Amino acid sequence: MGELVYTFAATAARHRDGATCLDGMRLLADTLHPYGVRVTWLVSPESASIAAPQLTAWHERFGDDVALATPDLTLGAQARLSGAFDAKKTQLAAARDAVQRVLPWAELVVAAGNHQDPEIVRLLEALGFEGLWGFCWEQIEVDAITDRGCPWDFYYMDPDDRLRPAKDRGVVAMEWTARDLLKSFHSGNPCLYSTDPNDVARGGLCSWENIDYWKGLADNYFRNTRWNDQVFLLQHQEAHEMERGEGWLCYTEEDIREAAVMLDAFARYVTPRARVMTLAEAVRAYRERNPHTASSYMLWEDTPHPRPNPDYAWSTCPGPWPRTFLHYDRGAQMMFVDGKVEPVCIRNYRRPWDARTYYAEPIIPRARLMRNTQYAWRREIEITVESPAAMPYGVTLWGDYSLYQIAEAPGLIEGKILPRELLFLRYDLTPGTNTFLVSLQGK
Repeated sequence: MGELVYTFAATAARHRDGATCLDGMRLLADTLHPYGVRVTWLVSPESASIAAPQLTAWHERFGDDVALATPDLTLGAQARLSGAFDAKKTQLAAARDAVQRVLPWAELVVAAGNHQDPEIVRLLEALGFEGLWGFCWEQIEVDAITDRGCPWDFYYMDPDDRLRPAKDRGVVAMEWTARDLLKSFHSGNPCLYSTDPNDVARGGLCSWENIDYWKGLADNYFRNTRWNDQVFLLQHQEAHEMERGEGWLCYTEEDIREAAVMLDAFARYVTPRARVMTLAEAVRAYRERNPHTASSYMLWEDTPHPRPNPDYAWSTCPGPWPRTFLHYDRGAQMMFVDGKVEPVCIRNYRRPWDARTYYAEPIIPRARLMRNTQYAWRREIEITVESPAAMPYGVTLWGDYSLYQIAEAPGLIEGKILPRELLFLRYDLTPGTNTFLVSLQGK
């Protein structure tokens, strides 16, 4: 049994006329601290300076932390001519150092924002950062962010392409806020099916103390600790969306109270079963355990909920959806629906990313069962796949394989038995006929 790691980040970077969103920060702190949640505040140099006494008090009493909300790295023509990388590096270092001066206790190893900058990985590596917060799994265009193709959870970023895992170690990518993997993938609307309180409230999935949908989402994350060493459930809320201060009139007072009630109920439900960490603690826990991006195995059950409000969830199919098994490793990401052996989607990290395919293979070869022979305490399975090209591939055999272990499987990259659920086999295909023979030995 692995562990469920719960983190809570709060954007608190806005400032205006010498003020920041302290009322919203206090409401979040008062809501979450009673459950032992150590908030990671995403601060700018200006907001950190304004809120320094309160941030320091929360750090000393509750263990809260801060991460650097990175400044706008859009540079003018002169900066580009003189060397954009060095100019951006100087800008980032200056912002970090400014926060460090007003919060000398802060250990700024996590950055937040600018994750779409093509140089961001090398910039952060050069400055000694260990993590980057802000990735949005399956998202297209919302908030000007298109991250479809990247893994969920944590992964080491490739310096040449932030959305795919690196071959080895690197800066750890972290989600903005955790998503419902099943509904996000099948519906194409990951922003609705998330842990953001305003989105599920506006979509009509949760309201006030009625967070049954969120509980089902959390249950899915917890169940998947059975076959993963670490499962990360990241949650986020903007502090400026928790108050009606001058300059950030986002929601009504009723909306703010509702969000606080929902967050209170969710923290009360999740924290008894999770290990609570700050973003920096979570990044370091991941780095300590994983010399390269860890493979992820997520079997997801559909969670019932009210029909979404069409005024918010425009053009979104409400489901229900079949059970779905999702996997990623350093080479690919794959999704399988209940009963289907071959994947319904393969995101091949050897392909270049583009805004039409998002690494996806256009043709997914069919798997053909040639032999499934059962002996007294052993099974042999033979599968063939006719492939038009080289690509990563996997097969999921649904059913109870809990009495077996994988004995021999030539060409197998990795295999996983999810007891009483399925057997997953990961291969790489070559053009033409591929034959896979798997021997299962009784335990």
